[in-house]
Amino acid sequence: MFVYGTLMPGRLRWPLLELHATGHRIAAVRGHLFDTGQGWPAAVFDADAATTVPGVLVELRDDVLDDLLTELDLVEGVDHGHYERVLVTTTNGATAWAWSTLQDTSRYTPIDAWTTLDER
Repeated sequence: MFVYGTLMPGRLRWPLLELHATGHRIAAVRGHLFDTGQGWPAAVFDADAATTVPGVLVELRDDVLDDLLTELDLVEGVDHGHYERVLVTTTNGATAWAWSTLQDTSRYTPIDAWTTLDER
């Protein structure tokens, strides 16, 4: 799974993944990252983009993956049309699930990386 915001290690929603993670490493996916102004980022993935979305590739136990993806779809608002779960390819060639925003990003601020308020 590729995460780039509140699901990253040490962030607000990391506990949802932490118990199921077997490892994680820094990664990036081509696309655009935005500050939504609501306490979390949004990304739009685009294999042809000149920019990348930095984040973390999290390896998860196979026996919990389906249930965890269902839970995270709820957390990310897939059923409300906020995000969609998509397969992405990292710049190192790994394939992973990630959540891409379906919102109009023109009202969001483009950013290079997500930082928490404590890091700003």
